[in-house]
Amino acid sequence: MNQFELLVCCVENYSHIKNVASNQVARSFAKKGIFELLLEGYEAYCDMDEGFFIGMIDGYMENTTDAEESEYNKHRQRQAVLPKALKQIAKQNNMTKIEAITSFYASKTGEAFAHDSTEYYSKTPEELAELYNQEKS
Repeated sequence: MNQFELLVCCVENYSHIKNVASNQVARSFAKKGIFELLLEGYEAYCDMDEGFFIGMIDGYMENTTDAEESEYNKHRQRQAVLPKALKQIAKQNNMTKIEAITSFYASKTGEAFAHDSTEYYSKTPEELAELYNQEKS
């Protein structure tokens, strides 16, 4: 798993587990320094699976309401498409990984992407990057 995949997997899985939109999770991760923590952890524990990193996050994040039934079930689909889109966004806009993921999830495109009902998870990485870039220009 590369670093973009790690960051996206953690945001999307935490969104699913806590039943909170992924753009809200990304904002919280950015505010609380979780992205930096994950990247540091990646250096030391790059062979660990996403479950390990989710556990690491739980150790640092306040517990919010646990979901009995999640409204964010398309997290696997979002995890599959978003790292490639973020890589394009970072390259096209000269951003770091954390800047790209934070900026994407803070955008209207990222907000729409965070919700299953919009079906943005079915867009290609190129379409997502284009939507983001159009919004920012």
